[in-house]
Amino acid sequence: MKRYIFLFFVLAGCANNPPKPGASYLGLLSMPDVTYHLFLDNQGAVPVLYNVTFKANPFPLDTIYFFGDSLHFRMKEYYSEYKGRFDAKTNRIEGIWIDEDTLAHPLHFKAVMPDTVSGLHPLSSPVYTYKPPALMEDGLKTNTREAQKLSSAAMDSVISHLVKGKYKDVHSLLVARNNELVVEEYFYRIHPDKVYNIQSATKSLVSALAGIAIGKKEIKSTQQTLCATLPGYEKWACDEKHKTITLHQLLTMSTGIAWDEQTYDYGDERNSLVKAASDSDQFIHLLLLPRKATATPVFAYNSLNHILMNAVLRQATHMENKDELTTRLLQPLGIEAYYIDTPTPMGAIGDIDLRPRDMLKFGLLYANQGRWNGQQVVPANWVKESTQPKIQPRPGLGYGYFWWTKDFDHQGKTVSSFFAWGYGGQYIFVVPALQLVVVMSGSHWGTDPVDQGVPIMEEILDAVEE
Repeated sequence: MKRYIFLFFVLAGCANNPPKPGASYLGLLSMPDVTYHLFLDNQGAVPVLYNVTFKANPFPLDTIYFFGDSLHFRMKEYYSEYKGRFDAKTNRIEGIWIDEDTLAHPLHFKAVMPDTVSGLHPLSSPVYTYKPPALMEDGLKTNTREAQKLSSAAMDSVISHLVKGKYKDVHSLLVARNNELVVEEYFYRIHPDKVYNIQSATKSLVSALAGIAIGKKEIKSTQQTLCATLPGYEKWACDEKHKTITLHQLLTMSTGIAWDEQTYDYGDERNSLVKAASDSDQFIHLLLLPRKATATPVFAYNSLNHILMNAVLRQATHMENKDELTTRLLQPLGIEAYYIDTPTPMGAIGDIDLRPRDMLKFGLLYANQGRWNGQQVVPANWVKESTQPKIQPRPGLGYGYFWWTKDFDHQGKTVSSFFAWGYGGQYIFVVPALQLVVVMSGSHWGTDPVDQGVPIMEEILDAVEE
């Protein structure tokens, strides 16, 4: 069984003597690196098995059935199966899980009430009680909501909406004001010390690295062409069709290359990124596509752009992306818990994993014009330049250099914000005029950057007092 499986399947089966309808069971499956919490839900017409180790995700089973007092289910995709026996007297199911290496692991299910199973619901109790964030030795200052003029009633309302399902699948919510963390909430079984994939919020970190490289004059300017900065791909980047593509266009998603990553979800073969993923070299795939250069730039969100920018940075800085990221950004911010995957076949890295607290540090860095603990980590002029809207993807939404931008109404006035966004609901919002930074993480999958994040921000802004 692979770790951190996000799955979808509705189980079907037949049974002679299954547990009575309405019964639910929880089992703990101990593997070398993690203990899985498995929830067998028998409340509906057919049973469903969930992995609730972190948050409820249905398992992809090929078969599930009771025969007499025996329970059997199989996961062909992961070469695993379960064989158990139901005891009506104790209302337990005892058996073994046989993994992909044919090793047997004890797995016993006991009857539980669904509303007590952590991982099924945002909070273990529907009653929310605010607690100020803990002060830890990680460089973040903490305080109370009241001390930083956030309405307690309004913030309680925000949390209530998360708990009651108005907003789906939010894993964490952190709010800082005036450089102090005042709200820190985690939902389901999400652990604050665990690193999670921030998806395309990574692009904003790549923007910071681009600004640092420009500040060090390793890159002359955003007006340099991709042709001049992407060695090894001159055959395609320097042809007549693509030779005028600039880093400015790359950073603003306005290269003119035919690309559609937002109409269809990432599980749809019509999504341009899904098409590119089937090629061994995605840069060549991209540079073989049609390009239309227009006087008015056209926005086309493209997740290959930040990997291309990482390739440019790798050449310009003479550093591997991982070393550049850690020494120039993560280490200065005191970020020690992270995960950086191996480079793509093109030699550049993609998305990274961070803790929500460390996402907040990055937001605070930008709220303070690129300074952290007295050190200018990112040039202040780049912070300002990169977070200004340069193209309008659609009404009410702007885009800078790998940062989204949006204006909000606050007490009858317009306040500007910029934000990093990643698939599934990973957000870092910065509202400089209010010295407000908000971080969210989640698994609400969708290709719309304003879905959920913006309405949650509007509620949080209603809580901000001046």
